[in-house]
Amino acid sequence: MKLITITRIRCLYILLLLCLPAALQAQESAQKTIKGTVLDTAGNALPGASITVKGLNRGSTSDAAGAFTITAPATAELEISLLGYAPQTFAVASVNGPLTVRLQVSASSLDGVVVIGYGTIRKKDVTGAIQTIDGATLEKSMMPDVTQALNGRVSGVNVQKSSNRPGAGFSVQVRGTNSFNFSNEPLYVIDGIPTTNGMRYLNPSDIESIDVLKDASSSAIYGSRGSNGVVIITTKGGKKRDGFDVNYNGYTGIKIPARIPDMIGSRGDGLEYVDYRIALWSNKYGPSSLSRPDFLTAAEKERVRYGEYYDWSREVLKSGMINNHTVSASGGSEKTSYTFGLGYFDEEGITGRERFKRMTANLGLEHRMNSKIKLGFNSYGSKVNIDEGSSEALINAYFLPPIVSPYDENGNSLFRVQPTSSKINPLIDMENDIRQREEYYANVSGYIEVTPIKDLSIKSQFASQYDTWTYGNFKGLYTQANSGVNPPSASKSTGKNFNWVWDNIITWKKNVGKDHKIHAIGLFSIQKDQHESAAMRGEGLPYNSGWHAIQTADQITGVESNYWESAMMSLMARVNYTYKGKYLLTLTTRYDGTSRLAKDNRWGMMPSAALGWQISEEDFMKDISFVNDLKLRVSYGLTGNNNVRHDVTRTRLAMSRYLFGDKGTVGFGMGNEIGNPNLKWEMTSEFNAGLDFGFLRNRIRGTLDIYKRITRDLIFERKVANINGFSSFLENVGSTSNEGIELGLSTVNVSTKNFTWKTDLTFSKNRNKIRDLYGDKKDDIANRWFIGQPIRVIYDYNFLGIWQNGEKGDAAKYGKAPGHIKIEDRNNDNAFDERDMMILGSPNPDWTGGITNTFTYRNFDFSAFVYVRKGGLYDDPFTFMFTAWDNEHWNKLDVNYWTPDNPNNEYPGIGAVSLHTQVLSKVSGTFVKIQNMTMGYTFDTEKMKRVKLKNLRVYGTVNNPFTFTKYLGSDPESIGEDPYSTLSVMPMSFTLGLNLTF
Repeated sequence: MKLITITRIRCLYILLLLCLPAALQAQESAQKTIKGTVLDTAGNALPGASITVKGLNRGSTSDAAGAFTITAPATAELEISLLGYAPQTFAVASVNGPLTVRLQVSASSLDGVVVIGYGTIRKKDVTGAIQTIDGATLEKSMMPDVTQALNGRVSGVNVQKSSNRPGAGFSVQVRGTNSFNFSNEPLYVIDGIPTTNGMRYLNPSDIESIDVLKDASSSAIYGSRGSNGVVIITTKGGKKRDGFDVNYNGYTGIKIPARIPDMIGSRGDGLEYVDYRIALWSNKYGPSSLSRPDFLTAAEKERVRYGEYYDWSREVLKSGMINNHTVSASGGSEKTSYTFGLGYFDEEGITGRERFKRMTANLGLEHRMNSKIKLGFNSYGSKVNIDEGSSEALINAYFLPPIVSPYDENGNSLFRVQPTSSKINPLIDMENDIRQREEYYANVSGYIEVTPIKDLSIKSQFASQYDTWTYGNFKGLYTQANSGVNPPSASKSTGKNFNWVWDNIITWKKNVGKDHKIHAIGLFSIQKDQHESAAMRGEGLPYNSGWHAIQTADQITGVESNYWESAMMSLMARVNYTYKGKYLLTLTTRYDGTSRLAKDNRWGMMPSAALGWQISEEDFMKDISFVNDLKLRVSYGLTGNNNVRHDVTRTRLAMSRYLFGDKGTVGFGMGNEIGNPNLKWEMTSEFNAGLDFGFLRNRIRGTLDIYKRITRDLIFERKVANINGFSSFLENVGSTSNEGIELGLSTVNVSTKNFTWKTDLTFSKNRNKIRDLYGDKKDDIANRWFIGQPIRVIYDYNFLGIWQNGEKGDAAKYGKAPGHIKIEDRNNDNAFDERDMMILGSPNPDWTGGITNTFTYRNFDFSAFVYVRKGGLYDDPFTFMFTAWDNEHWNKLDVNYWTPDNPNNEYPGIGAVSLHTQVLSKVSGTFVKIQNMTMGYTFDTEKMKRVKLKNLRVYGTVNNPFTFTKYLGSDPESIGEDPYSTLSVMPMSFTLGLNLTF
């Protein structure tokens, strides 16, 4: 009986095992068809909403009436989403009958957090002109220095690059130029630490966001340092997060020269240059000069006979590699959060030794002891090595004609490649002209934040920044500077900066009833800066020892050292008040004191006020469904500029050597500049009016700002006659203004289940003007400063073209002939002098803009960024040297020169010794540049989980693929490069990258 029972149980168990898969399969196959409608909160139909079955590749879309039908497993979940609205999720099993879904407008675009200095605020509550660029955008820009990524992406910001050499610096202006003699750079605040070092030290992958405070209402919180705008950089610190992530982002690629200037006879067609040389000598010296031995040397004639030509610029230029690797880890628990990152960047130049290397490390920790006490620590370190390459190798490559060879008849490298000129072989020069820089940067901060009672917090943060640099320059015997005659020379300079800041902040956030919201902050801050530097120069080094043994030089030509300190103390208060979510008020004031000014003038108060009206929250707007956000902002405030030397109030002594009796003696006397103890801060007042808007479910979002900024009491270096024993002194005189308009626009042009197309656009227009100089409303022609004109102008003769054959008689009145440069005789006195000069323009662009289009199709994404600069007139030394210089042995740009058979009006005749050639250096700054194109593919998340990955994206990028401009040089963004120091060629780069998280 017992055996039969056991047998029955076993049979029943086997039967259950056989039936269980079928039961499970039947359960899985149980499907449910759901019909529904998607509406907004006002009851209007929402077509194009996406209805997806979570975890399955299945979905539907709502039609014009908002209706949809979908079939899903009974155990699944549905997600209903639409761009601009908050998504909703429903369990299929809980749906009985028709489903009505009411989506609410997403607050993410309005409730995102903006860093406003010493705290954050919701975008919805912002009353000032602030623009944010997130870390993802910075990474995708593929810029070694994130400074350049601001160009065209942040309206009102103009970034000017000094060169395309790796590691070259940038100049940043926010809403134009204010000051004549002192810095117009914005204040940089990196993790709460004010600095003037910019962002070159930072790895883009380590940046959480960059917030640019543009108007006085926003930047007044930084008081006497805020008149040029404020750039707040937030790195990825130890913010609260759960779990553990490890991320790798890296790319490698190659860069090649792009837009190499077109010299006569370039690309190997040297006969063009021979024809030019014949015409030049014939017109300049007569046809008989062609038989002179210096017209063509024997070696040059030999190369012409056999067609051996050299394109020197392409001989000097090469390709370079780019490598970037960043590894970061982040995670945390309920009490502790952390982040850690390491980065390595290596960029080779395209001319000789040029190179930029950067290693970075960052660490962020946050520990929440309990609900009332929080501790934090952030650190960032960077090591930078820059090899600037040869000073003059590239310009020599442009000067040397294609009939000159770098080698002798035996194939050995020549030092002097052109006996008829002083130019040496650039291939040898670039090996012996060494300019290198090594920099270290560290940023460390720690804080404690206490919340003693609800809504009130007290935070004390101590932060310090330390940076040091060493710059060495060695010019060997075989360089252009020493010409193979003078012995090697070297120089070395070192410096270090240390500053610390102690901020004590009290914050009160309180909602009073349903209608009132208050966010108040108070600050007490102390800051101290220290600087130390030294330099040494020597000539006649006995061997190639670089700059490491200058003491062995035959002559020490210079030794100097510097040290200074400055301090600042500040009190600040700010109140943000919101009434019914519609009416916004921000009041800010800061009281700063600085040791850089004399006792009676070192303290100053800088207040500001801003109003905001959230029009879209008004009752009369409720029925206007296409308007999702509409806010009007108005602000006015005062800011200062104490960005002056530490000793401007004192007269410095100058050392001089003189003979006293029969011995040399060192004496000290008044320097060239006399100090002024009455100096006070430059003060800037600014009015700003702005409109934030969002239409059509926020598919069109944007910001429009207009502003007027006036700077008074400019710290001005006034020149005086040397008869007084000094040549200049500083005083507060003059006034300048900047006014303009800025637009930022983001649109979602197409949004379907599998395809989206988004566009981000910026537009900036600024007008700079001198309002007054010395109080007498008179121009300063000697310094080219004119009332009512921009600070920087081009003041010269007006170029009318070229004198033609039919104008021979008129040209003779001015001592000129056909083929010569024709300029305007403004007073018709048949002579040219200062009275015929005029303001031709300004290097300030008429407007700038940027546009980014981003496309996604399923897992593919593609983006293209275009930067535009319209207008602006520049005085370009490169254009001048290679179109206007009169030299019969050097090469020139291949342009449309005047000849009797080609009577153009662009450039003078070949060999025509014409006056006023400087007018040829004036060039337009207009260009359109496709700066970045990126294609990427993101692998399916569910599939990546099988291999323990959270995210995997591969991408390819090309930078600077296309540039449209009339500029004859390489890069219209760097017009005005110093030809003997920073001349460069714009590179085009191709990279392949990988981004993975596990």
